[in-house]
Amino acid sequence: MDRNFFLAMGLSFVVLVLWTLYSESQKPPTPPPGPSAPTAVEPGAETPPGLAAAPEAATATPPAREPAPAAEPAQPAEERIRVTTDLVDAEFSSWGGGLVRWSLLAYDDRSQPGRPPVEITTLGPDDEIALATPFQDLGQGDLSRASYRVERPDPKTIAFTLERGGLRIRKTYLFEEGYALRLRLEVENASGASVASSFITSWPVTRRESADFIEFSVAIYQDGGLANYFVAAPPAFLGLGPGPADEPASHTGNVDWAGAQKRYFLAALLPENPRDASARFTPTHPGELALLEVGFAKAELPPGGRLDREYRLYLGPKEPARLDVMGAHLDEAIQKGWFPALTRFFTWLLTATHAAVPNYGVAIILITIVVRVLMAPLMARQMKSMKRMSALQPRMKEIQERYPDDRQKQSEAMMALYREAGVNPLSMMTGCLPMFLQLPVFIGFYYALQGAIQLRQQPFVGWIDDLSQPETLFVIPGIDLPVRLLPILMGASMVAQQKLTPTTMDPAQARMMLTVMPVMFTVMFYQFASGLVLYWFVSTLLGIGQQVLTNRSKS
Repeated sequence: MDRNFFLAMGLSFVVLVLWTLYSESQKPPTPPPGPSAPTAVEPGAETPPGLAAAPEAATATPPAREPAPAAEPAQPAEERIRVTTDLVDAEFSSWGGGLVRWSLLAYDDRSQPGRPPVEITTLGPDDEIALATPFQDLGQGDLSRASYRVERPDPKTIAFTLERGGLRIRKTYLFEEGYALRLRLEVENASGASVASSFITSWPVTRRESADFIEFSVAIYQDGGLANYFVAAPPAFLGLGPGPADEPASHTGNVDWAGAQKRYFLAALLPENPRDASARFTPTHPGELALLEVGFAKAELPPGGRLDREYRLYLGPKEPARLDVMGAHLDEAIQKGWFPALTRFFTWLLTATHAAVPNYGVAIILITIVVRVLMAPLMARQMKSMKRMSALQPRMKEIQERYPDDRQKQSEAMMALYREAGVNPLSMMTGCLPMFLQLPVFIGFYYALQGAIQLRQQPFVGWIDDLSQPETLFVIPGIDLPVRLLPILMGASMVAQQKLTPTTMDPAQARMMLTVMPVMFTVMFYQFASGLVLYWFVSTLLGIGQQVLTNRSKS
């Protein structure tokens, strides 16, 4: 029975260590074969989805992006258009008609000098723009940095227009509620030849030195599954982890959304017609730079024809209520683990508790107490079972030594011992059931604490000034090793708990487990957010208290 108990503990450990391997590094679904070649359409009509060719951004070997042409002397000067709402401060450029800055006014970046607002756009070192539209398939070169004419029909709308080679291209941005933006792309063909376009829109992804960029990836939601390609991978434990993606990946068809995400923030493009949408991730410099491209099935545009495509965009924090409003499974950007219903419940409970107790650290402690109280009857059953089996261990060993070669007599003697002691032998198999029942609760609360943006920059007490980050009491000079008190106290509490827990293991094995389990958990939790470590530490202390009461009882 004791072996099963520690097996359960080991399974809990494995779940925590390998969560990234389960939910982050799954290989994306194999793209379906590309559809047949496009057919001509009437002016203003759209190509049927089943006949359109896959966008170039999603082919196996996409054409290399041509460098943006150098600005000619006669090219108009760049014009910057700034739009400020109560939540965002945005800036667009007439060169390319794209986004150059999207700052979140309600969130600051304390890791940067002056604590500026959190910046969603990550443009990279070569003056890229977000939401660039190269339109290379129109045969007019790369239009990513072409000079557009700017129009402001109203305070919430910006329109960029470009006329070249008989083609008229128009990009219209419409500001919606909260952090939502709508982008409409239109192409009119006044030339004498047919053209085709996939309406590819790109988003550059560049790693930054910031606490918010410890985890940074491109995410693509296709066919009910989320594929993550890390640019900045989360810290690995014992070398385990996904690591930065170094291979390009394409997703053709049924793409609900694609975007660049950090733990608490998301920049996502939601195509108007997911069935015809495709996305491509290209790591231009693995671990540092990448490019996300989203497009539609290529559609033909005859002379005199007109085509348009539309994207919705969400550029803001991962707040569940806002993501739910956007739809398109955008809430899947928040990791929920194996038990999403429990994760959602604990996220709600955390917010509700904080409304009554204005300190998230105290809220975590209160929730932990409630969880342990609810689990107390199950844990008491497990602890009593272990106590009884431990008390019988010397007599069981005597029976094994008395009948070393006679299994039948050994079994009969054991059953007689169980009847005498009033112990159900099935308890050896079911005694670990409470531990397995706790596992979903732990995983649900774990993901709730990992993904709750409410904990970002929230202090607890003293040096614990951000429950979403590992706490640091001080740093050892010379080796730059942070001393983190919570994980150390947690490891010590696990040692105390194991010493109090009755065992039927061999003494040598028991001593090994007394060392191995606390050390592994301490190392693992050393890089976890302090809010999660606080939960495990308090839970362990409550477990020690219950074990002491069980050991003192006569039952």
